[in-house]
Amino acid sequence: MPISLNLPTPETIKKDILWFAHHLILTGILVAVLFGGVWGVQNLIEKHDEKKAQQAHEELAIVVDQVKRLETTQAQHDAESAQRDAARDALLQVLVATIQKRDAALDDQIKKNASLTALQAAARLTDQYKAAPGEIVASGDTVVSNLPISRKFVNTFDSLIACKADLTDTKTQVAVEQARVTDLKVQVSDRDNTIAGKDLELVKQKEADATDKKIAVDKEKKKHKWYAVGGIVLVETIKFYFTGKL
Repeated sequence: MPISLNLPTPETIKKDILWFAHHLILTGILVAVLFGGVWGVQNLIEKHDEKKAQQAHEELAIVVDQVKRLETTQAQHDAESAQRDAARDALLQVLVATIQKRDAALDDQIKKNASLTALQAAARLTDQYKAAPGEIVASGDTVVSNLPISRKFVNTFDSLIACKADLTDTKTQVAVEQARVTDLKVQVSDRDNTIAGKDLELVKQKEADATDKKIAVDKEKKKHKWYAVGGIVLVETIKFYFTGKL
């Protein structure tokens, strides 16, 4: 009994090849469109991110430049203030030394005055008040002055009382000003510490931004990997659908 073989004709084989090539091309187009779309979207995102990053860098550069100029100006002012403080401190030291010297001389004079005779006291008063002869005279252990000179004595004592009160108030005022200066120095120190803290914060922010960017890049790499896996799975699925083979 003769065996009949249903062998495909060249025409059938040609059609099958054309059909397979057609679907293979279609699959390639689908894959290309898929990857092209992903690449296009990713490219737009990257351009947008680069533009934002460039803008942020420009703004940061402006801020950094402003801060540097402020720091330079502040350093100049601090140096000038330090010079003025040094000059004031030197003047205060001279004044303190002068006051101490004057007080010591006064103490010595008061000790000497304790042993003055009436004649010596009258002579001192005559010299101090530029009195005319006879306006201040000594009689035994008594010193006598006329009315105009006596009025000058009263004025002197009144002025002395006022001067002592003014001195007390001046010392209080100086203490208040010194306390204010101390507060200002604390404020300046706090300001400097704040600036240093802001500088450190800026450094940490840059480090954090760099870390965030690295994480974002890693995420995008993972996305691309899964896109590639998805493309391969799609190709293999289409291939299996049309050929029945993996």
